[in-house]
Amino acid sequence: MKTIEYISVKLLFFIFSRISLKSGKRFAGLLTILVEKVIRYRRDVILSNLHLVYGEQLPRPEKQFLHDIYKNFIYLWMEFLQINHFTPRTLDELMRFKNPEVLAQLKRENKGVLFVSGHFGNFEWLGQAMVIQGWPIWAIAKKQSNQKVDQFITQIRSRFGMKIVYTKKAMQVCERALKQKEAVAIAFDQDARKRGVFVNFLGQPSSTAVGTAVLHLRTGADIVLLIALRKDYAKFDVYAKKIELPVKTGNLQDDVTAITQKVSSEFEKWVREYPEQWFWMHRRWKTRPASVSSSSQGVN
Repeated sequence: MKTIEYISVKLLFFIFSRISLKSGKRFAGLLTILVEKVIRYRRDVILSNLHLVYGEQLPRPEKQFLHDIYKNFIYLWMEFLQINHFTPRTLDELMRFKNPEVLAQLKRENKGVLFVSGHFGNFEWLGQAMVIQGWPIWAIAKKQSNQKVDQFITQIRSRFGMKIVYTKKAMQVCERALKQKEAVAIAFDQDARKRGVFVNFLGQPSSTAVGTAVLHLRTGADIVLLIALRKDYAKFDVYAKKIELPVKTGNLQDDVTAITQKVSSEFEKWVREYPEQWFWMHRRWKTRPASVSSSSQGVN
């Protein structure tokens, strides 16, 4: 079964890497209809998350909101299948860096940097763009259960020099990298289960990974939010913001929670403004605080 999965993945990349981005967009439009109307992929999870955050007052009509979410989701994965079109030669055409002075200043400071982002816009291409621009990046990734698929995807992600570290070894490897003035990329917006701390995200207590905060406290690395804002299929505006962190108290738990909250709040601003570009398919609030009633624990 795993061999069939591996062959299927390679076949998809083989097919879609050979068609134009324009054709990819057309196919993504058709696939959006299929996934939204027929397969209805994780529709119950999406709606549960939306109503948990917004109640009955969605920021746009439910039908249109769902369509926009599915379209961004399908665009993202079609773009990943077409990642061969994303090269040093096409970078400036496909991704426009709106405030490059922020990144230029970081390079002048010549120290380790924690680049944080979430499952928003196109986080896959964003990492590739940073490596193309000369950032020595370690990206934290979850290992795929299928070893051959995992190796294939890692090969794609590493094609310009990005270094992949799996979550199990991430803290040790990333701490060393930051002390050696390299950069670490973290997507921090998934449910962290019992390993995380609860902070407010989109009005909900959200179990959130502490790796960003811990690495900052251990190394002093700056934390910089990166956002790839979708403008169209395979077209993005990129924004970078150095996050001003709260004053440290000396209490490790309090400082970790405060830093994690600040990072989450900065990312939330983008999700509030462009909610259709976030990954509502995640069971983001699967882990609930002990204080939440049992009736609420069934959400997602």
